[in-house]
Parts: sequence; C-alpha cells; structure tokens
Amino acid sequence: MKRSKIISALFILLPLLIASSSYGKTTDTVPDKAVLEKFEQVCKKMNDVKGNYTLGGVINIIDRANPADAMDHVGFLFCKQGDEFYYQLGKTITLNEQGVYLYIDNQSRRVMVSPQKKVQYDAGIKQFADMGANIQSEHYKMTSKINGDEQTISLVNERHISCKQYTITFDRQSLKVKYLYMRLTNLNDPLNKANEKIVTVNISKWSNTADVSQYLSKNDVIKNVKGGWRTVSVYRNYELIKM
Repeated sequence: MKRSKIISALFILLPLLIASSSYGKTTDTVPDKAVLEKFEQVCKKMNDVKGNYTLGGVINIIDRANPADAMDHVGFLFCKQGDEFYYQLGKTITLNEQGVYLYIDNQSRRVMVSPQKKVQYDAGIKQFADMGANIQSEHYKMTSKINGDEQTISLVNERHISCKQYTITFDRQSLKVKYLYMRLTNLNDPLNKANEKIVTVNISKWSNTADVSQYLSKNDVIKNVKGGWRTVSVYRNYELIKM
C-alpha cells in the first residue's frame, strides 16, 4: 500500500531544503535572480495546493536497482474535499469518506477497510526566505528555457547525495506545473548513473475545486449487515480485510 502515499510526495518539490549534501569537490553557482524568483513563484503556487483540490495525470518510475518500485505509465487521480478524498493510482483505489477508509486492489482482488483517517495532505513547503542560499549551498546549477507558453527550470548537481536533477515545466501565465522530472541518487552506488531512479509526472488536471461524490464511494463497495461490513455484489469475489 506504500504507493497510495505517492501523492503526498509529489509536491515535496525541494530536495535541496532537506538536510542533505554533496559529496566530493563542487563549485558554488549563484542562481540567476529572475529565474530564482520565478522558481519561488511556482513553488508557492504548488504550496497553495491544499483545502479542496483535484489533481490528475500519469506517473513513470524507472528504478533498475529496485525493479519492484517501477511504474510504467500509471494514471492517477486525487480528489480531496474537506476531510474526505478519492485516490486512484493504476489498479488501486483509496477512499476516505463517510467514516471509513477503504483500499481497493483490483489486481489482487482485495478490499481493506478501517476507520476513516485524518487527512494529512495539506502540509506544504513552509520556507522560501533563503531559497537562493539553499540552492547555492547544495551546489545546484539552475537553468531555464522558454518554449511558447511553457517554461522549464532545472536544478542539476551530479554529485548531490539524494537528488541529482530536479526539473519542472509549468504554464507561464497560471504557474501551474505540467511536468516533473526527478533523477535520484542510488545511495549504495552514487556514481553509477545506470542505477539512478528516474521519476516523471505528467500533470493533466489541476483544479482548486473538488467533488468526491462523482467518483466511487463507500456504498458502491461495502454495506453494513447486522453490524458488520460486507462487500456489495460487484465486489463479492473480493477478499474483505478488516484493519
């Protein structure tokens, strides 16, 4: 079920703000002021993804060192409304509504049910004041290019201990991110590029509104029978696991 947490990580955008460092000899690079300001604006825009919102797109993960973590063109949709949410990732669906938390795995044909959980998807980036200093201290080189209505900003440090490259492409007017690219260091073999983890996210839907009622709901999956949960007919062949 660890993949069900991937959305919470999608908008933790600044690995450079995490306590980490570069290894070996590096050269400080002062980021361009205009590019840095734009990057800050985009990050603040992403920090505003809280409250009611809907995000959707496609995730790809290449991880030769850990093939089990790979994802090939996996679609996702996350809709959060108040303390309720609907989250679809590939063949799994997670519901947090009407007093229950449901995890549905359509591949293994299992339904897991537990009490509704507290929503923890509103924690954004809290610190922007020293972003330029942080980028410089982490020895990232910042570059930018513009292509029509889109702008791409990249942070690259081939000797960074956790993230060697972080790239975002966004709409120049709305500042909404359309594409994320992360090239993550393999801690067991940091100089081996062949074992780096590559994560890409194409974001096709970004709305500051949400309506979880338009998606699969608790009553479509389970029902209360004499004080206990039972799957409805559509899921009658699924194993029901009470957590």
